[in-house]
Amino acid sequence: MKKGILKSKNGIMLITLGVVVIMVILIAVIGSMNQGGESVPTIETVAVTKGNVTQEVDASGNVESEQKKTFFSPVNGEIQTMPVEAGDTVEAGQPIIGFNLETLESENQRAQLNVRSGQLELTDAQQQAADAAAKQEEAQARIPELEAQIAEKQDQISGLQQQITDAQSQAAADAQAAAQQAAQEAAQAYEAAVAQAEQEYQQAKEEYDTVTLPEYQKKLEELRTQMDEENAPASARADYEYALNNPPEEPVKREVNAADFAVSGTGTDTSAVPDTSDLQFQLESASQELAQLQSELASQEALAEADTTGLTAAAQERMQISNNLAELEAKNLQELIEEGRKGLQAEFKGVISDAQVTQGATVTQGMELFTLQSTEQVCVEANISKYDFDKVKEGQKASITLGDSEYQGTVEKISKIAIPNEQGTPLIGVTIHIDNPDDNIFIGVEAQASIQAAQAKDVPLLPVEAVNIGKDGSFCYVVEDGKITEKAIETGVTSDSYVEITKGLQAGDQVIRDIGSHEVGDSVVAVEAAR
Repeated sequence: MKKGILKSKNGIMLITLGVVVIMVILIAVIGSMNQGGESVPTIETVAVTKGNVTQEVDASGNVESEQKKTFFSPVNGEIQTMPVEAGDTVEAGQPIIGFNLETLESENQRAQLNVRSGQLELTDAQQQAADAAAKQEEAQARIPELEAQIAEKQDQISGLQQQITDAQSQAAADAQAAAQQAAQEAAQAYEAAVAQAEQEYQQAKEEYDTVTLPEYQKKLEELRTQMDEENAPASARADYEYALNNPPEEPVKREVNAADFAVSGTGTDTSAVPDTSDLQFQLESASQELAQLQSELASQEALAEADTTGLTAAAQERMQISNNLAELEAKNLQELIEEGRKGLQAEFKGVISDAQVTQGATVTQGMELFTLQSTEQVCVEANISKYDFDKVKEGQKASITLGDSEYQGTVEKISKIAIPNEQGTPLIGVTIHIDNPDDNIFIGVEAQASIQAAQAKDVPLLPVEAVNIGKDGSFCYVVEDGKITEKAIETGVTSDSYVEITKGLQAGDQVIRDIGSHEVGDSVVAVEAAR
């Protein structure tokens, strides 16, 4: 069954191929006939295919270590053993430096005393600065409270002064009212005395007119009649003349003297002074308290505005040194000796770089000795063109070539600053982590990297030589109705061999690979290139 199927498929393919050949011959013959018997040239075309394309960005740079550690001397002493030098490769845990501990104890004791002295000096300076700052802060917080107390005390003084003024005013008002009342009562008494005198006069006048005067006149008449009688006694005339010359006194109105009713004082004298001694005592006490508060406020304001003494530059530098040596300062003498006995070992596999000392050198605590760079955590610090920075993204994969070795890498970091090279061309820094380092890694050597930037899958593709770029964009040449025609297209991801076609063509379309000496409008016969 299977063999029969294969034979049938092969037969069909042969028949199809024969038909295609015959059609090409017919088209050539017809074309020659249409042109007066002249032969029509053929031109090679390629079909638009579907596939995957990856755009790569090339970069070059140097191999750098991602893990570096600088080692410092934990003790004062002499380097007794140091079997490595700059450029040597070491394994994790391998001894690098051993110390001679003969003079370590005395030197470390002196170092500890110096550290302690520095700590005390720094603590003292910090304490002084903290105390001054605390006093200033306390003064600044105290000022509003004192201002409020002063305002309250001023209000109290104003209130007491007002009370004294009110008491004096009230006393004056009371005295004036009393004077006015006395004057009114005196006036009323004067008027009553005048009225009583008038009343007494009227009563006396009425009695004189109605009783005394008529009786006198009657008596005078009787005496005159008696005197005129013939036998009137001799005394009658004397009685008559006496009565005539001594008539009854007519009533006189009694005079009332206004001065007898005058009131002494006018109400404005100082005889009625209020007792404000208690208020005066309170006022004096409040004034003294106000003066004390104002004095304290001035003192606090001066303290708050004072320039507090902070840490000097030397003290700050000592603080920095203390921070750098914090771990060493925490160790006692015995711990330092143990550190010296352990020496220094490699914490990871790498290469020695920047060695500052050699065997036999005398070192001090905290002195820089050497730097260890890992050969297992490495990267390529490369540069890319300013035209490619938008294509490269963090996380993209890359192929790295270092000598005869090839490695895989991942883009870890892209610099945001373009730096011109020696020719003045701006370049973008890219960090590519090497995913699979081995013993062939050399720090500082040049490496080539190819970053897999953009990628498109299952898209229409054309060979790069079939795509042309003009002033209006990308285009290609096709054969339509037997003539060469220019067709505009849009492209996407581009590799060294293929270009993604995003618009203008689809899979299966035939495109002229190379127009050669032909021009647009020439008659040609398209012949698909063999694959």
